[in-house]
Amino acid sequence: MMTKRDLIIQRLEEIGVSVQRREGALALLSLGSAGVENDRLDDYSDIDFFLIVEVGYKEAFIANLDWLTDISAPGFYFPNTKDGYKFLYQDGVFCEFAVFEPSEMASAVFSKGKLLWHRADFDTTLCEPKTSRTP
Repeated sequence: MMTKRDLIIQRLEEIGVSVQRREGALALLSLGSAGVENDRLDDYSDIDFFLIVEVGYKEAFIANLDWLTDISAPGFYFPNTKDGYKFLYQDGVFCEFAVFEPSEMASAVFSKGKLLWHRADFDTTLCEPKTSRTP
């Protein structure tokens, strides 16, 4: 039987596969317990991530969430910032994410994450925190 932790890991992998298939996607950066702090990942964890997209694609990824809903049935979701959503799947996997264009990454505030996928021509240094969160 799959544990909730296993389901969270699998869902993150499924999101990675889904965005790879979408025109305009550049990179997927997982954060928090779903990123480099995965020793904290447990049955109560959520999936925090940034999706980095080509210039001109941000609104399309925010307006049409089929890159998430095609994976598994959504339970409930709502925009929580101008850049992203809180998203709950029916099976209980919870995500919080933001969509950014490359130029926005310089001012994004985030801790070191794990780059799960990126196009070959993507500048991976954009996923290194420029400004860190203050505890």
